[in-house]
Amino acid sequence: MVRRKFKNIKNVHALVSKAPLAACLSLLMLSGCQSTSSSKSEPVIPAWITQTPSAPNIVYGVGQAQNYGDLQQAKNTAIESARVALAKQLNVVITADTRIVQQASNGTSKFKLNELIRSQVPDLKLQGLRISEEFQQGNTIYALAEFNKTNAIMQTELEISGVDNQISGVSLTQPTKTQRLKSALRVKKLLAERIQKNEFLSMLQSQQVLLSESVFYKVKQAEEVIAGLSFNLEVTSEKESNLRDHLAKALTDQGLKVSTFKPDFTIKIRTDWQNINQDSTHYSVAQTFVSIVENGEERAHFNSKVKAASSYQSMAKNKAMDKIADNLAEQIAEFISSSYM
Repeated sequence: MVRRKFKNIKNVHALVSKAPLAACLSLLMLSGCQSTSSSKSEPVIPAWITQTPSAPNIVYGVGQAQNYGDLQQAKNTAIESARVALAKQLNVVITADTRIVQQASNGTSKFKLNELIRSQVPDLKLQGLRISEEFQQGNTIYALAEFNKTNAIMQTELEISGVDNQISGVSLTQPTKTQRLKSALRVKKLLAERIQKNEFLSMLQSQQVLLSESVFYKVKQAEEVIAGLSFNLEVTSEKESNLRDHLAKALTDQGLKVSTFKPDFTIKIRTDWQNINQDSTHYSVAQTFVSIVENGEERAHFNSKVKAASSYQSMAKNKAMDKIADNLAEQIAEFISSSYM
């Protein structure tokens, strides 16, 4: 009996000695779980950083920048990089205030006045572009730009409709030619804005908005007013008859009329020539002075200097006259747009 009791006592001691050990293990496991759950987890890297998203009618651009101590500057750089990446997909050039400049086409207008009017049309505002997400990983800042093509197409079509309403509201039946010219130039500028917006629709892979019959008629009227302008060319010497021919061709190539009968403008031209022969090469240098007269009053004055070279003296002078004529066409376009637009 005594032996059996002693054995039971040993079992009790064994159980007692194991209990604190189990309790300690439990406490250690619990504290370990608590420390793991309380530690800060690493942020999940978004998929758009490694793969630019794609979605129907949505264009995305991903940009990044390094943070060298100025976090806000790094964010701004990443955002600009994302906007540029998006613009490349639209085949446009984007400026800092989210305006776009469309890529130049292969062909250029042969009409100086059309080119000048087009250059005065402000760049398009790229509405709807937004930065939808930003992410930071270490010292690298990422930005995701997003652009909804569907909304942009709808907005652009509405803007074209507004331009058409403005064109339709312009009157081209005023009593004086000066008033009609101003109205015609306004129509031309509105038409240039319309063309720009239609080209943007094409870039967005949408159909262009065609001219209505009434708008087409108004544009045609404006072209007729400008084409109806007549210019008389006066040179200081009969020896300059060749120069006059060059100038007349330059104007008629621009769709303008050269006439001595009641012209709207008289263009007076004086040219000082200098011929230089050096090393078997002939140089023709011309200093040209031009004044534009309307109703007996001088309205504008220009001067320019050109130089041309050839192995033949006559060819050098012809090249110089071509340059003078080209300059004159541009000067007349500038005069018309600045005086009547």
